[in-house]
Amino acid sequence: MNLIVRVKTNFENADELISRIQHVSEANPFIIQAFNPDSIVSENHLIFSARHAFKAFAEGRNIADRIENEILLRTAATRRIDEAIKRVGVKDPKDILLFISGKRIYEKGILKQLDAEKIGLKFGNESEIAKKFGLEKNENYSLEDLLLEKIALLELEK
Repeated sequence: MNLIVRVKTNFENADELISRIQHVSEANPFIIQAFNPDSIVSENHLIFSARHAFKAFAEGRNIADRIENEILLRTAATRRIDEAIKRVGVKDPKDILLFISGKRIYEKGILKQLDAEKIGLKFGNESEIAKKFGLEKNENYSLEDLLLEKIALLELEK
């Protein structure tokens, strides 16, 4: 089961937020990854990326040593963690997009543990995302289609 939720928090910096996320994730049977909501084009962007990350891990083709980082890399459509963090990583720890995956997800319990409050699900501006990912808008394909293709093509890079 996957959950995508945009939340506001009271964390002052990204390191505090990431530390809390790691603590909550380690104490529970689920995976949590945080993103800059302005860098994500749609729910499908995260679901597609996570699916590729889980499949890569299952088949031993993973780029990263941790599934959370693999999801981050796939979502950013890059093999470099520094580029992934710059492209889709948390910019403002007070406004984040969470991807949570596990067998049983208790949204309220997770948000309480993260000291986070759910807000409306809104994604980034398409022209800014296109620029961030080096994609040119195309009248034949949506930005989401172009981005998902870029994520899928990551498999071919070495």
